[in-house]
Amino acid sequence: MDILKKIAEILNKLDCTWAIGSSMMLKFNGLVKNPRDIDILIEAKDSQKIKKAMDNIGQSLDLPSKYPFRTKEFFGYNIDGVEVEFMGDFSIELENKSIYKFILDEKSIKYLTNLDKVVIPITTLEDWFVAYLVMGDPKGRVPIIKKYLVKNGIKHEELLKRNLEQDLPNDIKNEIIELLNINK
Repeated sequence: MDILKKIAEILNKLDCTWAIGSSMMLKFNGLVKNPRDIDILIEAKDSQKIKKAMDNIGQSLDLPSKYPFRTKEFFGYNIDGVEVEFMGDFSIELENKSIYKFILDEKSIKYLTNLDKVVIPITTLEDWFVAYLVMGDPKGRVPIIKKYLVKNGIKHEELLKRNLEQDLPNDIKNEIIELLNINK
């Protein structure tokens, strides 16, 4: 957590939109214990200033973007032995050739937590439920998130509905609709 705090202090000073996602977001929600890396969503337009700042605290990593990912800016750093990945305008090409976009805005950053008075913005389980569905759920996260949302309730229904407006395959839309209906 010290590494995350160090990164957050820097990003908060840069006046950029950013938030924790993926396994670290799951950790903050109590759904995984030890994430192996830190994934940070950013806006692509902020990439250069973030890289410049991260160059001062870590070693740049060669992280080639692979199909089906269509993220505009994807780069990483080894910071004190931890892999930190930055995803600017996180996007994935779908089977139907449309592009899923993880919308990073004030609506998607619902949680702010503090680590020793350093603010850490965190994305939501609802958005990651959809993102993991789109990725084909390679790490088995969808059932974990779904079980949690069914048990504890959907807090951000509007984010699931917003994702339904994207050109997603029907099977993914049906999963989202099913989750929305469980909460009724």
